[in-house]
Amino acid sequence: MKNLILKVIFLLSLASLVSLTACAGPTTTKPIVAPATTEPAVKPTATASIGKVMVLDFPLNDLTDLPNPPEELARIAHFNVSFKQRLVNDGVEIVPVNEQIKAIAATQSATYLFDHTDIAASLAEGSGADYIIIGVAMKPTYLFVYPRLLMVDIKTKRKAFTSYVQMEGSWLENHTTASSANRLADKVSTELKKLAGKAN
Repeated sequence: MKNLILKVIFLLSLASLVSLTACAGPTTTKPIVAPATTEPAVKPTATASIGKVMVLDFPLNDLTDLPNPPEELARIAHFNVSFKQRLVNDGVEIVPVNEQIKAIAATQSATYLFDHTDIAASLAEGSGADYIIIGVAMKPTYLFVYPRLLMVDIKTKRKAFTSYVQMEGSWLENHTTASSANRLADKVSTELKKLAGKAN
Protein backbone atom coordinates (compact mmCIF):
# COMPACT_ATOMS: atom_id res chain seq x y z
CA MET A 1 0.00 0.00 0.00
CA LYS A 2 2.83 2.36 0.89
CA ASN A 3 4.57 1.67 -2.44
CA LEU A 4 1.35 2.42 -4.31
CA ILE A 5 0.99 5.78 -2.58
CA LEU A 6 4.61 6.70 -3.44
CA LYS A 7 4.05 5.78 -7.07
CA VAL A 8 0.92 7.95 -7.23
CA ILE A 9 2.81 10.93 -5.73
CA PHE A 10 5.71 10.42 -8.21
CA LEU A 11 3.32 10.29 -11.19
CA LEU A 12 1.46 13.43 -10.03
CA SER A 13 4.78 15.33 -9.63
CA LEU A 14 5.94 14.23 -13.06
CA ALA A 15 2.65 15.32 -14.62
CA SER A 16 2.94 18.76 -12.98
CA LEU A 17 6.51 19.21 -14.25
CA VAL A 18 5.52 18.33 -17.83
CA SER A 19 2.57 20.76 -17.65
CA LEU A 20 4.78 23.67 -16.49
CA THR A 21 7.33 23.04 -19.26
CA ALA A 22 4.62 23.04 -21.92
CA CYS A 23 3.17 26.35 -20.66
CA ALA A 24 6.56 28.03 -20.62
CA GLY A 25 7.07 27.45 -24.37
CA PRO A 26 10.41 27.28 -26.14
CA THR A 27 13.37 28.92 -24.42
CA THR A 28 15.16 31.84 -26.15
CA THR A 29 18.72 33.11 -25.68
CA LYS A 30 19.08 36.88 -25.24
CA PRO A 31 21.85 38.47 -27.32
CA ILE A 32 24.81 39.90 -25.43
CA VAL A 33 24.83 43.66 -25.78
CA ALA A 34 28.21 45.40 -25.47
CA PRO A 35 28.27 48.34 -23.05
CA ALA A 36 28.16 51.78 -24.66
CA THR A 37 31.58 53.35 -25.07
CA THR A 38 32.37 56.56 -23.21
CA GLU A 39 35.38 57.57 -25.33
CA PRO A 40 34.96 60.99 -27.02
CA ALA A 41 34.78 61.22 -30.79
CA VAL A 42 38.01 62.13 -32.52
CA LYS A 43 37.95 65.75 -33.61
CA PRO A 44 39.49 66.77 -36.95
CA THR A 45 42.69 68.79 -36.75
CA ALA A 46 41.60 71.27 -39.38
CA THR A 47 38.49 72.87 -40.80
CA ALA A 48 37.95 73.77 -44.44
CA SER A 49 41.09 75.01 -46.16
CA ILE A 50 41.78 78.72 -45.84
CA GLY A 51 44.78 78.71 -48.18
CA LYS A 52 47.81 76.84 -49.49
CA VAL A 53 51.03 78.19 -48.03
CA MET A 54 54.70 77.24 -48.24
CA VAL A 55 56.13 77.83 -44.77
CA LEU A 56 59.87 78.24 -44.29
CA ASP A 57 61.43 77.66 -40.88
CA PHE A 58 62.39 80.71 -38.83
CA PRO A 59 66.20 80.74 -38.72
CA LEU A 60 67.82 82.32 -35.68
CA ASN A 61 69.61 85.59 -36.36
CA ASP A 62 71.54 85.97 -33.11
CA LEU A 63 73.32 89.33 -32.82
CA THR A 64 74.59 88.87 -29.26
CA ASP A 65 78.22 88.39 -28.20
CA LEU A 66 77.72 84.64 -27.69
CA PRO A 67 75.47 83.69 -30.59
CA ASN A 68 73.50 80.51 -31.29
CA PRO A 69 73.67 78.64 -27.98
CA PRO A 70 72.13 75.15 -28.23
CA GLU A 71 69.32 76.10 -25.85
CA GLU A 72 68.25 79.01 -28.06
CA LEU A 73 68.39 76.88 -31.21
CA ALA A 74 66.21 74.29 -29.47
CA ARG A 75 63.71 76.99 -28.51
CA ILE A 76 63.47 78.21 -32.12
CA ALA A 77 63.03 74.63 -33.31
CA HIS A 78 60.13 74.25 -30.88
CA PHE A 79 58.70 77.54 -32.10
CA ASN A 80 58.80 76.33 -35.72
CA VAL A 81 56.97 73.10 -34.93
CA SER A 82 54.31 74.86 -32.86
CA PHE A 83 53.81 77.57 -35.49
CA LYS A 84 53.19 75.08 -38.30
CA GLN A 85 50.95 72.87 -36.21
CA ARG A 86 48.79 75.84 -35.28
CA LEU A 87 48.46 76.84 -38.93
CA VAL A 88 47.33 73.32 -39.80
CA ASN A 89 44.81 73.35 -36.95
CA ASP A 90 43.49 76.68 -38.24
CA GLY A 91 42.88 75.18 -41.70
CA VAL A 92 46.04 76.13 -43.61
CA GLU A 93 47.31 73.63 -46.17
CA ILE A 94 51.09 73.62 -45.80
CA VAL A 95 52.97 73.00 -49.05
CA PRO A 96 56.41 71.33 -48.68
CA VAL A 97 59.46 73.52 -49.18
CA ASN A 98 61.32 72.56 -52.36
CA GLU A 99 64.98 71.59 -52.50
CA GLN A 100 66.13 74.84 -54.17
CA ILE A 101 64.79 76.96 -51.34
CA LYS A 102 66.18 74.54 -48.74
CA ALA A 103 69.63 74.81 -50.33
CA ILE A 104 69.58 78.62 -50.25
CA ALA A 105 68.35 78.67 -46.66
CA ALA A 106 71.16 76.31 -45.66
CA THR A 107 73.99 78.18 -47.38
CA GLN A 108 73.01 81.85 -47.15
CA SER A 109 72.61 84.14 -44.15
CA ALA A 110 69.61 83.88 -41.86
CA THR A 111 68.08 87.01 -43.41
CA TYR A 112 68.86 86.36 -47.08
CA LEU A 113 65.44 85.12 -48.19
CA PHE A 114 63.76 87.55 -45.80
CA ASP A 115 65.56 90.37 -47.64
CA HIS A 116 64.98 88.83 -51.10
CA THR A 117 61.34 87.83 -51.06
CA ASP A 118 61.13 88.07 -54.86
CA ILE A 119 63.67 85.27 -55.19
CA ALA A 120 61.83 83.11 -52.68
CA ALA A 121 58.51 83.68 -54.45
CA SER A 122 60.00 82.87 -57.85
CA LEU A 123 61.47 79.62 -56.55
CA ALA A 124 58.10 78.68 -55.06
CA GLU A 125 56.31 78.95 -58.41
CA GLY A 126 54.74 75.72 -59.58
CA SER A 127 54.52 74.33 -56.04
CA GLY A 128 50.77 74.76 -55.81
CA ALA A 129 51.07 77.26 -52.97
CA ASP A 130 49.35 80.64 -53.09
CA TYR A 131 51.68 82.27 -50.57
CA ILE A 132 55.10 81.73 -49.08
CA ILE A 133 55.93 82.64 -45.49
CA ILE A 134 59.50 83.75 -44.90
CA GLY A 135 60.51 84.31 -41.31
CA VAL A 136 63.52 85.12 -39.20
CA ALA A 137 63.93 84.97 -35.42
CA MET A 138 65.77 88.15 -34.52
CA LYS A 139 67.77 88.23 -31.27
CA PRO A 140 69.28 91.69 -30.82
CA THR A 141 69.89 91.24 -27.07
CA TYR A 142 69.90 88.55 -24.40
CA LEU A 143 66.56 89.82 -23.13
CA PHE A 144 64.26 88.65 -25.89
CA VAL A 145 63.81 87.16 -29.34
CA TYR A 146 61.23 88.36 -31.79
CA PRO A 147 60.25 86.14 -34.71
CA ARG A 148 59.21 88.23 -37.72
CA LEU A 149 57.52 87.03 -40.88
CA LEU A 150 56.61 88.18 -44.35
CA MET A 151 53.84 86.46 -46.29
CA VAL A 152 54.35 86.94 -50.01
CA ASP A 153 51.90 86.36 -52.84
CA ILE A 154 53.73 83.93 -55.11
CA LYS A 155 51.92 85.04 -58.25
CA THR A 156 52.43 88.81 -57.84
CA LYS A 157 55.66 88.64 -55.75
CA ARG A 158 54.15 91.29 -53.49
CA LYS A 159 54.11 91.21 -49.69
CA ALA A 160 50.59 90.35 -48.58
CA PHE A 161 51.15 90.45 -44.82
CA THR A 162 53.82 91.11 -42.22
CA SER A 163 53.82 90.52 -38.48
CA TYR A 164 55.93 89.55 -35.47
CA VAL A 165 55.77 88.47 -31.84
CA GLN A 166 58.18 89.04 -28.98
CA MET A 167 59.40 86.12 -26.87
CA GLU A 168 60.78 86.71 -23.41
CA GLY A 169 61.57 84.41 -20.53
CA SER A 170 63.70 81.31 -20.09
CA TRP A 171 64.80 78.88 -22.79
CA LEU A 172 63.13 76.15 -20.74
CA GLU A 173 59.63 77.67 -20.91
CA ASN A 174 58.22 75.64 -23.80
CA HIS A 175 54.69 76.77 -22.95
CA THR A 176 55.67 80.41 -23.50
CA THR A 177 57.39 79.54 -26.77
CA ALA A 178 54.38 77.60 -28.05
CA SER A 179 52.03 80.36 -26.95
CA SER A 180 54.03 82.94 -28.93
CA ALA A 181 54.02 80.67 -31.99
CA ASN A 182 50.28 80.18 -31.72
CA ARG A 183 49.64 83.92 -31.51
CA LEU A 184 51.67 84.58 -34.64
CA ALA A 185 50.05 81.70 -36.52
CA ASP A 186 46.59 82.97 -35.59
CA LYS A 187 47.48 86.36 -37.04
CA VAL A 188 48.42 84.68 -40.31
CA SER A 189 45.23 82.61 -40.35
CA THR A 190 43.09 85.68 -39.76
CA GLU A 191 44.76 87.47 -42.66
CA LEU A 192 44.37 84.44 -44.96
CA LYS A 193 40.65 84.38 -44.26
CA LYS A 194 40.43 88.06 -45.14
CA LEU A 195 42.37 87.52 -48.37
CA ALA A 196 40.17 84.55 -49.28
CA GLY A 197 37.10 86.73 -48.75
CA LYS A 198 38.48 89.43 -51.06
CA ALA A 199 39.24 86.84 -53.73
CA ASN A 200 35.65 85.58 -53.62
